[in-house]
Amino acid sequence: MSSLRLGAKIAAAALLTTTLGAARAADMTFERALNADKEPQNWLLHHKNFQGHRYSQLKDINADTVKNLRLVQMMALGGLASGGRYENGNLEATPIVDDGMMYVPNGWGEVYALDLTSGRKVVTKWKMDPGIDRAWAGDVACCGVNNRGVALWKDKVISISLDGRMFAINRATGEVVWERKIAEPAVGETITAAPLILRDLAITGSAGGEFGIRGWIDATDLNTGKQVWRTYTIPGKGEPGNETWKDGKDRWQHGGASIWVTATYDAQADTFYQGIGNAGPDYDPEYRPGDNKWAASVLAMTPTDGKIKWGFQYTPNDPYDFDEISEHPIIDVNVGGATRKLVTHAARNGFYYSLDAVNGSFVGGRAYVDKLTWSKGLDPKTGKPLEYDPSLDVQPYVVNSHATRANPKGALKCPMTSGGKNWEPAAYNPELNTMYVPSAEGCNMLEGKQQADFVDQGGTAKPRDRFTGGSANYPTNEPIYGGLAALDPVTGETKAKIKLTYPNWSGVLATAGGLVFTGHMDGEITAYDAKTLKEMWSFNVGCGIMAPPITYAINGKQYLAVLSGPHWLRPKPEALKDQAACSMLNVFTL
Repeated sequence: MSSLRLGAKIAAAALLTTTLGAARAADMTFERALNADKEPQNWLLHHKNFQGHRYSQLKDINADTVKNLRLVQMMALGGLASGGRYENGNLEATPIVDDGMMYVPNGWGEVYALDLTSGRKVVTKWKMDPGIDRAWAGDVACCGVNNRGVALWKDKVISISLDGRMFAINRATGEVVWERKIAEPAVGETITAAPLILRDLAITGSAGGEFGIRGWIDATDLNTGKQVWRTYTIPGKGEPGNETWKDGKDRWQHGGASIWVTATYDAQADTFYQGIGNAGPDYDPEYRPGDNKWAASVLAMTPTDGKIKWGFQYTPNDPYDFDEISEHPIIDVNVGGATRKLVTHAARNGFYYSLDAVNGSFVGGRAYVDKLTWSKGLDPKTGKPLEYDPSLDVQPYVVNSHATRANPKGALKCPMTSGGKNWEPAAYNPELNTMYVPSAEGCNMLEGKQQADFVDQGGTAKPRDRFTGGSANYPTNEPIYGGLAALDPVTGETKAKIKLTYPNWSGVLATAGGLVFTGHMDGEITAYDAKTLKEMWSFNVGCGIMAPPITYAINGKQYLAVLSGPHWLRPKPEALKDQAACSMLNVFTL
């Protein structure tokens, strides 16, 4: 355990004692972040802009030229060393690019500063190793060894590590200026989300919903490295929403509702929108009667003090493990002849939603997956599942679509537990007014088990024990595949959709070149026509992709970059059973 308390170890690369080869980029200011779209040559924010569009104005790579796209740079990242029960770290990060320099972590949170300016060789300027005790950290991670990215602030890189720490790193040298312990892995808390930087605050939250934690969102003052505020995602005694935990035994204290994807932000309203994970235990809703706010929700929050303005809960008393942690793109669109600001979400539960950004009221939505059996649809007024009955403490939804204590074997339900759409990001093309949603299609069984109380409540469940009240099973005779859909961003109506061989766990990039890019589990990176989703180009990097692609430009030349290197929490598909692990950066250009 002692290594978890060690200061970060700096792995100095060549040229550390000299100045960077390329001219140092301007400091990252809040003004630059607000206007990130005015620097299309850079990828400055996790979701490209605060609104979460993942849309690039670059268009040299387009429907006419994409056939000439070729691989020009590769870089092997670390992260293949064992992490206890996990074979290796997993590459899910979105790289940050500023003036030809890329800042990217591997699955273990080792941060790399990479000089891409030559257009050929990738030059490592420095690498920061947070010094995680890998076997221990891997054992306390719920669902794999993940790190989804870093952020820029002034002349620093802000990063996180799985074992609950945040780092401010000198952007020129890789030296750690300060570190702060935010989460407590000893009780199952970890951090995997890239920080959201708003002015001088870094906002992130705790993962670990399967370990009986009580989720929270936290802000760090980047000038001091000290906590500014912490807001719990499950309301405590006397707070609005606590009454929706009706067990009478304070089980909300271990109710989950964790965080693991970067929020979106509306500067006009000075509000950020954070997706919230599943309630705990996942599959035993009788343990936690009531709606269980704010699990499986989106929260609109004030960055200066962490106050909750409003919340919208997608699946009250969720018995399916439908985390709704993924991004919530903010769009300005015409609705009924008037321009409205909407918060949108392709939910893990299989429905697409658009909500009023000011008050969270339901505007539109419908199913976007091929098969959805746990509900017959959404109430057009409230956006709640049609089966939702506010007078009931335990929601049955469609009968036998989940396990109960009377029927612990449950039944087949669709979409499968992982979604729908999980953490992997969608993209929005404002010119075409189209949302592009990746999906995993298929069904699975839920098996229930009556959950015991935590030891602090007189039970036998201990910190870091699995606190799920059952498990998800995937029958071998049930086909599981992927999808990519082009949706109307207000109604969720499908404009175009294609079937993919494997679940889409990579995410999407949209560009002004009329293209949509995504990666695949077999190693393909593919470009599709933005209107028809016709395949326009594809290249196999030789190892599965579970990270979102990005694009940027250096000296006027456009590039496409994507990380490859998945882990497998379930048995590999037969066609991929011999696929080797990797940890690679891949860069393409015309």
